[in-house]
Amino acid sequence: MQISGHGKADHLAKLLLGVQDTDGPGAKQPASRKEAGKDQVHISEQAKELQRIQALAHEPDPARSERVGRIKQAIDSGTYDVSGRKVGDAIIKQVLTDAVL
Repeated sequence: MQISGHGKADHLAKLLLGVQDTDGPGAKQPASRKEAGKDQVHISEQAKELQRIQALAHEPDPARSERVGRIKQAIDSGTYDVSGRKVGDAIIKQVLTDAVL
């Protein structure tokens, strides 16, 4: 790959390749080895908690899997019965919950 020229592409090449101008005014001096090794990352307690919750959300739920299996079996056998009242109540509950949140 060859990047040459002036302007944005030249500037991008310098950024990506870590090339610095040493002959222009305001040229930066390369960081010493001691300074270069001081990068640190700190993860907040809130971020750690979010990671823990996300890991829990990806774990399989055996009770849910069992319920889904029973519903699938009932649908396949033609015995699954849906109450219109329960569906309507669930829709109203969802709409009200969404309006509050």
